[in-house]
Amino acid sequence: MTELEPTSLKETVVRGAGLAGAGYVVGQVLTLGFYVVLARLASPQDFGQFAAGSVLVFVGLLFSESGMMAAVIQRRDRIEEAASTAVVATAASGSGLTLAALGAAPLVGLVFDSETIGKVAAATSGMVLLHSLQVVPEALMQRQFSFVRRLIIQPAGVLAFGMGAVIATANGLGVWGLVIGYYCGAVIEVGLSWGLVGWRPQLRLASFAMWRELIGYGRFVLASVAIMRLGEQVPVVLIGRGVGTNALGQYRYAGRIAATPLALIVQAAAYVIFPALSRIAINRERLRGASVQSLLLMCAVGFPLGLLVIPLGIPAAVIVFGDVWEEAGKAAMFLVGLPIGATLISFASEVVKADGRSDIQARLHVVTVISSTLFMVALLPFGLMGVCAGVSLGTLVGGSYAVWRVKNLLELPYRELLSAVSTPLLAGALMVAVLAPGRVPGRRRPRAWHPRWPCAAGRGGLRRPRRLRRGATAARPRDVPRAGDGDGPARRDGS
Repeated sequence: MTELEPTSLKETVVRGAGLAGAGYVVGQVLTLGFYVVLARLASPQDFGQFAAGSVLVFVGLLFSESGMMAAVIQRRDRIEEAASTAVVATAASGSGLTLAALGAAPLVGLVFDSETIGKVAAATSGMVLLHSLQVVPEALMQRQFSFVRRLIIQPAGVLAFGMGAVIATANGLGVWGLVIGYYCGAVIEVGLSWGLVGWRPQLRLASFAMWRELIGYGRFVLASVAIMRLGEQVPVVLIGRGVGTNALGQYRYAGRIAATPLALIVQAAAYVIFPALSRIAINRERLRGASVQSLLLMCAVGFPLGLLVIPLGIPAAVIVFGDVWEEAGKAAMFLVGLPIGATLISFASEVVKADGRSDIQARLHVVTVISSTLFMVALLPFGLMGVCAGVSLGTLVGGSYAVWRVKNLLELPYRELLSAVSTPLLAGALMVAVLAPGRVPGRRRPRAWHPRWPCAAGRGGLRRPRRLRRGATAARPRDVPRAGDGDGPARRDGS
């Protein structure tokens, strides 16, 4: 497999980030459209049951991949042997974990005290095998800076999911309609991945020795991703057990709203940054400069978009998904720290993996999960909003720690890192101030009022005083007569 020359690497990265970002935006627009429809066909309880039932699937996906994707991307020699070995390893682990998830499905039903959730867990166990079959083709396309997955495969998978889920839920299948939709999307993505990658494994090249080399690098990536995914299930369990499945459905939509900017960063910038930095990791000076530029790029996109949930979270949820999802908009506002902190963690993860220090990545996620769990448990008495605030605070702690570790690893000056982070953060804060509540386009600013204003009941019901209707300035609260005080304003001497 041909390596790119360093002279063309920067141009390839810039072009690749644009193409990957465009493909992601197309996929998200399609996803948003389908979820707008599904929000009216399926109830929050349906989404909550699916989220709870698919806990084992998300855990199984981690261990089926086993860090092989990062190991294949970062590999510098014997690529054919490494890729063929990875195919065998991921297929075997995916099959075993599918059977394990199927056997553990009744336990999920017991944890959530729901027979339906247990059945959903059993039905979704096959997704582990399907997703494990995509690992090596996706790694090879990312290594070669091929953006077929972002431009074709991922949007096609979204179309298949949406069409299957909408048709099924429209026929009254509820949570089972969501299960059918996810299977449709997974099958289409697997078929297109192998059809478009332009490579077939040579099973005779697979060896146990190569597997040991791959797992030696990938074990830390596996550990870090496993910690991160398990941490993502902590709020699911806390909300599902401590608040209710309806609130869990609201949380899933809130997470989708708040994490969209982060997904743009991962799917566009980070998708090309990791293989690009891996090519220049030997040259420490180039790695330092490219890392600072990457941080600035990721923050410039992620911070302003992430802060948009503060003024637009509730209006977006109500207008797009309907009034029943207003709580999701409120919860998204409390998740504002998620895209900010996770952007910093994503940047640090790509840098340390490219530098061959995948062990540091695991520590980043350990700090994030522990701090988030502590905050969530402490704020659980405040319900859904408390858990979301705990996620935000914990992720910000993890992001700060991640930047500190990269600074020490590459010996970067604080001034460069602070400038790369503070400038986008200030720009985002200014944007929030402009779009603050009361200044959001399309929303009318409420007129001046006070709860002690006297109102007269007439044919039109309660109305404001005549002097205010004529445009006069509202009286100060202490000058307004209280109900039953008479006609004149209250005297200041207390008499």
